[in-house]
Amino acid sequence: MKNLVIQNTPKTPEINFNFTSGVFLISGVSVPEDPIQFYTEIINWLENYIKLPARYTKIVFKLSYVNTSSLQFIYSLLQKIDVLSKCSVQWYYFEEDIDMKEMGEDFKDALSVKFSFVEVETVE
Repeated sequence: MKNLVIQNTPKTPEINFNFTSGVFLISGVSVPEDPIQFYTEIINWLENYIKLPARYTKIVFKLSYVNTSSLQFIYSLLQKIDVLSKCSVQWYYFEEDIDMKEMGEDFKDALSVKFSFVEVETVE
């Protein structure tokens, strides 16, 4: 299985999923014109990954903005990894961005995966 790497654009986040280490990064802005097209590849990759995952999986979200149409796909992505017994989510948010923090908290409440929240001045 190959790593999944997608460069960010002004409308789509960077995706860097390393199947060997089990560390997955999603960072930037998620306002794709066609979220189905953008997220389908990612969700398909995760479906294959969960068949033979790394010993521990950690997904890191460093998103500065997410539009409504992206939310369902991010939730679908989280549902895929929620089946893994050794998995966690690290959710970064700007200190003044209550909406992004609450978005992460809503996902946490809907899933069994362990969440940790990191408040930052800037999301890198």
